Amino acid sequence: MRTHRHVFLATLLSAVAVAVSAVPGCGDDEPPASSGGQEPTDSDFIPRYAKALCDRTFACCDAATRAAHGLDASSADACASDLEAILVAVTGGGEVNGTFVPEKAAACLAEVDAAPCAELQIVGVLLGVDGEFTPSCLDAWDGSVPEGGTCGSDWDCARDRCVRTTDASGQTTSACKAMALAGEPCSSAFDCDEALRCDQPSPPDAGTCAPRLAAGGSCEGSLECEEELRCGDDGTCQAREQAGGPCASDQDCAAGATCDGATCASLGAAGAPCSVDSDCASSACVDATSTCADVCKGS
Repeated sequence: MRTHRHVFLATLLSAVAVAVSAVPGCGDDEPPASSGGQEPTDSDFIPRYAKALCDRTFACCDAATRAAHGLDASSADACASDLEAILVAVTGGGEVNGTFVPEKAAACLAEVDAAPCAELQIVGVLLGVDGEFTPSCLDAWDGSVPEGGTCGSDWDCARDRCVRTTDASGQTTSACKAMALAGEPCSSAFDCDEALRCDQPSPPDAGTCAPRLAAGGSCEGSLECEEELRCGDDGTCQAREQAGGPCASDQDCAAGATCDGATCASLGAAGAPCSVDSDCASSACVDATSTCADVCKGS
């Protein structure tokens, strides 16, 4: 049985060598359009999944904001055609190594239809939804490739994710790599499943994945603390600083703020000056104007 890891968009990004992060693209909800129809099959799920993502994005996001986030498809249908082509290429012609699960696939399409606009993620033609809102999508196939086996996408893997690596010569390989669960061995926090830390009594010796620390817990780095916390100067997990508070890195600042010099500063609102996407609350800096794009407000 697969353990959920909501990283399929990241898998696509690495597959097409796009070195940027998924960004939130939308704000206020629009009524979802239903993907409806017959139960999906293994042969039509990918095009229906692409269409659902594009239909939801075009319903939530107006043309100017889509363009600011790099999505320049002229219509939802054109978007779906482009996205389907990428999905088919990544999965090796649309062939997934596993057993298709129709009820999960149908649930996935419904979850995409109902996803909050604020949780849509846009990186050009690549689209996704925060995995919290689409938990069925990675289970559309019950993957059969074991850990270490060659894979095309997360759907292939019996557990977790398909990881691509590129060596010094530029040769790319892919393999299923499971994230360690609580109680399993680790060498760093990046080996552990979400919401876990690597408890290493004597680094760099092997440790064990364990729940992240709550406020007041003794820590050596912010990755040991619960997601909304940081590791403070006193070596304990504590709340992140709001805008105006002191900081040494972005990890010291609360959501919606960045470390500017030594002070947490609010990310730029629509129209604020910017030089890179990370300056903006919308994660989109419009090159032509060097100002922050707005988040999606609905068509």
